[in-house]
Amino acid sequence: MKNLIYITVLSLLIACSQNTEQVEQVEAAGLIQLTSEQLAFNEIQTGAMPKGPIYHKVRATGQVDIPPNYSVKISSPTEAYVTQLKVLPGQRVVRGQLLARLKHLSIAEIQKTYLTALAELNYVRKDLARKQGLIDGNTVSAREYERLQSEEQSKTANLKSIESELVRLGIEFDNLTSETVTQTLDVRAPISGVVTDLFSQTGQFAAPNDPLLTISSRDHEHVELEVFQEDLVKIREGMEVWMRLPGQEKIYSGEIFLTNIQLDKETLSGNVHVHVGEDFPELPIGAVVFGEIIYQVDSGYVMPRSEVIREGTNHFIFTSSHEGYKKQQVEIGFDDGVNVNIKGPQEMLGTEVVLKGNYYLNGI
Repeated sequence: MKNLIYITVLSLLIACSQNTEQVEQVEAAGLIQLTSEQLAFNEIQTGAMPKGPIYHKVRATGQVDIPPNYSVKISSPTEAYVTQLKVLPGQRVVRGQLLARLKHLSIAEIQKTYLTALAELNYVRKDLARKQGLIDGNTVSAREYERLQSEEQSKTANLKSIESELVRLGIEFDNLTSETVTQTLDVRAPISGVVTDLFSQTGQFAAPNDPLLTISSRDHEHVELEVFQEDLVKIREGMEVWMRLPGQEKIYSGEIFLTNIQLDKETLSGNVHVHVGEDFPELPIGAVVFGEIIYQVDSGYVMPRSEVIREGTNHFIFTSSHEGYKKQQVEIGFDDGVNVNIKGPQEMLGTEVVLKGNYYLNGI
């Protein structure tokens, strides 16, 4: 029985000695071994070091904007009182929609002036037509006929001038009669869009050209990025732009359409006009946007930036083999903020490495 105990103890000692030698060999080689449970729990992922794109970018901040032609400030065309306001800021309107009503005696006066000028012109034209047949028989003198012709031309010009004023006011005159003359003027939307500003209120007097409201159209919404002088030389029309909103990680795509050649004297920066993609959200005009302009794309071996261990000026990742994981120093190239170009050592490029979990292994 004693012999059996001695044999068992001796076997355990030999086994422990062998395991210790194996651990010492692993540690001496700088290898880390993990159980399958540890691998799963810490989500360690391995694979061949990938090749991928390396993006050279210019970072810039900008804001949502619209072209000047797509923002219309509507003013009172004449002196009048605001009797009705039909819209509110933020409301969508379509072209031709009633926005406000104005009222003033001068609105009726211009219509009366038109009807008077029209009646006078019609009278002169009838008189001219009647005397056309009399001039051949010397019943009407040539001088009288020429005077009527001159008067007809003058009254025609006067009527055209009044018609132009009615068009400016938005008053239809084709079917205007003394019964349809009114002191009320309708103000309608010249474009479709969103009411962004309201400058007046009901009962307020508006002088000519006093602003009433502003309508902005989102049809040509874009982003204006502010790029500094040293980076403007890298930028060309057609370059891809990645855009992100404050507090969000989602990336929206766009394309450079125009670059302003005029620098701001204070900031030494120029505006870059970016056309946004269809997935870009509908934002308030002036909303802040962070942009990254892709001006060059390279290709090479890459690792996620979050997986490259930085220790002073040195960089490391872990290689993977059936024996375990080993920490290896690497030579890095360009860092685009997402991926880091791995340039060496050559024998590591394309080999099996830890793609996720490098910092966990480094802490063991």
